[in-house]
Amino acid sequence: MSNFLSDLPTELIPFQSAIAFSVIDCLKIKISSQRNQNLFIENKIGGLPYLPVDKNYPTNDQGEYLRLVAQLNFAQIPPLKNFPQQGILQFFIESCEHKSRFYGLDFNNPTLQVGYNIIYYPEITKNIVTNFDFLGNLEKDYFCPIQGEFNLSFTKEKSIVAPYNEDFDNYLSELSQPENQQLLELYINYFDSKFNQAVHQLGGHPIFTQSDPRIGKFKTQEPYQLLLQIDSQYCDQGYDICWGDCGIANFFIQPSDLKNLNFSKVLYNWDCS
Repeated sequence: MSNFLSDLPTELIPFQSAIAFSVIDCLKIKISSQRNQNLFIENKIGGLPYLPVDKNYPTNDQGEYLRLVAQLNFAQIPPLKNFPQQGILQFFIESCEHKSRFYGLDFNNPTLQVGYNIIYYPEITKNIVTNFDFLGNLEKDYFCPIQGEFNLSFTKEKSIVAPYNEDFDNYLSELSQPENQQLLELYINYFDSKFNQAVHQLGGHPIFTQSDPRIGKFKTQEPYQLLLQIDSQYCDQGYDICWGDCGIANFFIQPSDLKNLNFSKVLYNWDCS
């Protein structure tokens, strides 16, 4: 832990223990583009999903097909505390705009899985759908923030609480005091230089383009933790990920639901500059 914060500015040394207390393990995700691999049970962003033949492809409330944002096969992922060790978890969103939703998100009700859907398969079967012609030509679906299909690789790292996160004061409330404004700015600069990079990750502390959607909400409920984060990123071969104007998407879950493999109340948010 000491090596992890060895470059902490001198002025922040008195807060080193508090910062260290905020450290959470996460899995940083590196992506690389692929084309037409049809690896239906692999970890991926974009592309076609694992779908048992006895299951329906997810749709919104208008009967329109959703688009796969990400698929996680936990048997192929390094272990992360409290996360599943097996099974496939999928994230779907709308690839069309509706009156009250954009990228499937209802900003007034971010846990309502109507324009998006989170699906967990605890066991994997060999009897799966391999023909997805009913979806049409996905490469012409220009509205979707995921353009292309991406392989995923995972590296276990540590994350510290961001200065604009809902739980920042749980760790570093002193820095939020008016007399410590300069120290807070120093922490922000330190965080931005070391941690606030374009990042996709599983677990850990989230980052945002604007503000934490958890602030001022769900106060009487169990706090939400980061489940999955997908950032905007331009890649090769014309493939890219872009949430609005280069924003970021977050999926949150309550710890008890994660433990019980209940993904029905996942909180979805995306924002951009």
